[in-house]
Amino acid sequence: MISIIYLLFGIILGQDDNIMNDVIDDRQDRKDLMQEWELMMQDFIPDDMIAFELKQGNIEILEEGIHHPTTIRGAYFISMTTKEKINFIIKDPKGNIINSKAGKKEAVFSVNITEPGDYQFMFDNERGSSDQIVTFALDIHNATYEHIKHHDLDPLMKQIQHLQNGVNDIMFETKFSQQRRESGYEQMQTTHQRLFYFTILETIIIVSVSVWQVYYIKSIIDNRRLI
Repeated sequence: MISIIYLLFGIILGQDDNIMNDVIDDRQDRKDLMQEWELMMQDFIPDDMIAFELKQGNIEILEEGIHHPTTIRGAYFISMTTKEKINFIIKDPKGNIINSKAGKKEAVFSVNITEPGDYQFMFDNERGSSDQIVTFALDIHNATYEHIKHHDLDPLMKQIQHLQNGVNDIMFETKFSQQRRESGYEQMQTTHQRLFYFTILETIIIVSVSVWQVYYIKSIIDNRRLI
């Protein structure tokens, strides 16, 4: 009886530790992400932003044709409520891996493109145990075009374009941050709910062990009196 109770108690403690470790890992990943965002994603305005379902055990491939040397930047994330993580790979037209993120719920990237052609963005959920909704944003920056365009504009048009870019940037960051906050809030609710149930179960087990110990000691005392 005692061994079974302590075994259950140990399992619950181990599950609590796993939950806390997951929370700590997610916080560290988010901290690393924000540092990368500050370094690589200033003035990030995506050309495309989509959400799609990534089936369990599948790889989803998105292709983008790039016809001139440029820099591509992007970000993706899945729901914060899941323990699952996915792999992300970018391949050049020759099939070489030029960027990758292993086991991440969310990530950002910035890659310099020197060779024109079709580039693949691969989302890997082959080892996952459930389907995932992936939100993906991509910006393809044409440095030469932007330079010429900016040079030819008069001061008023430059100001208007600057304001427009600022508004677009704020709109995207607001939308992206809102989606991440909603996912984070759902994760927090799920974690708190699980911890609440585990706490109740732990309390029941502790009370049960205490009651059993009282009756056990009482029975020993009664047996000694009989002797």
